[in-house]
Amino acid sequence: MKVFNKQRFQLMKGKQFQKYLVYAIGEIILVIVGILIALGISNWNQEKQLENANKDLQKKVLVQLDKDINSVEDFQKDIDSLHQTYLKVLGRDYDKTKVKDGSMLSTVLFEINTLSLDKHLNNLIENAKLDDSDASQELIDLNSTYKLYLKNFDDIENIIYEKMKNNLAEIERTQPWYLELITDFTCRNDCINYLLKDEGHKARIASLRFLFVNGYGNLVDGFREDLLLAKSSLEAIISK
Repeated sequence: MKVFNKQRFQLMKGKQFQKYLVYAIGEIILVIVGILIALGISNWNQEKQLENANKDLQKKVLVQLDKDINSVEDFQKDIDSLHQTYLKVLGRDYDKTKVKDGSMLSTVLFEINTLSLDKHLNNLIENAKLDDSDASQELIDLNSTYKLYLKNFDDIENIIYEKMKNNLAEIERTQPWYLELITDFTCRNDCINYLLKDEGHKARIASLRFLFVNGYGNLVDGFREDLLLAKSSLEAIISK
């Protein structure tokens, strides 16, 4: 810049205004170029930081996906065990190895098995600044998948809860042994005979089995398959 200042003074002194104007424009261009270069470097740094942050996010999502897939697979085993218990109550063939000893009464009357998943993965994606990469689009789709299934799980759980509540209400209304059952958790012969042989009760249990196995269970099966596909797709994109 000192060179330009010295040259400018000489040109003004010599009244060579036209040449001075050229040099002045040259100075302006150099300043503009310098600013553009600085902005370019700043933008490149920001893009690089965003890219690195997204790569870190993708790794975290894959870790959480593995945890959620394991939780879903464990729950599928619980659903299978519950299915066998319902089959036993309904007098159908069942796998004895999958029925927990001493748990039939509480399972049939009181327990509501649910898939325990938090919203950690959703929070990871929704709180991140995503770039416009294919991997980011995959994360957006995955977030939508989670939201859809979690809403469906909540709906079916509410239906099951109402069904179990109505079953207990019917027993309370019609069976004298209900007081002993609900107070002392004791189920004598008249209680056992009702639970295993009463056709009205068995019909209600059949509906619960259908809701758990064919409703909830099928949703969980589909969720697992979609998570596995999402994981495979995300890994393929990242490895490119």
